[in-house]
Amino acid sequence: MERDIHNLSDAELLRILNPTLPIMVGDYSVPELLNVAEEEVLAIKGVGEAKARLLMALKEIVNRIIRRSKDSIKTIHSPADAIEYFQPLASNPTEEVWILLLDQKHHIIDSKMVTRGTISASAVGMREIFSTAIKRMAAAIVVAHNHPSGIATPSQEDIRFTKELIESSKILGIQLVDHIIIAKEGSLSLREDRSELFNYNRDIF
Repeated sequence: MERDIHNLSDAELLRILNPTLPIMVGDYSVPELLNVAEEEVLAIKGVGEAKARLLMALKEIVNRIIRRSKDSIKTIHSPADAIEYFQPLASNPTEEVWILLLDQKHHIIDSKMVTRGTISASAVGMREIFSTAIKRMAAAIVVAHNHPSGIATPSQEDIRFTKELIESSKILGIQLVDHIIIAKEGSLSLREDRSELFNYNRDIF
């Protein structure tokens, strides 16, 4: 049964919950539905309060599972740990930039969203990134953002942004552990994918 369920499409999974849901929410994938606000769900033709409540309950269940998984990661030992921590961003319909604050042993202090929107459109400044780290007395940081397109291939803007992060980290003495790109079809670590950018500090893990 588990194997069969795993192979079902989004529409087939929704049909199990309620036979009419796939028709009513046909423009949304399951991950997108779990990120829309209640008023957006109610605005879908044919979705009344009962079905909206069902979707909101499903959203809360998934979010609780994600939070528990996230809370289980206490230390960043590898790029895989950072990717796992930020993997929930994969389903976000809008690009977000996050910072993970670490102490000297890479224990997690906190995480915070820095901005919402594309890196270029949001004009993410180094001040926004590193002022948070300085205020929380973080010794190191991981920066992450998602690609709503579903493809994690770094753009030229991503590379430029990473270079700026590296230069700022050198000046301020705060380690840039990694820059992570999260996407539905696979996530990547720029420390691994573009290791030449991190030549100044190869053995950080």
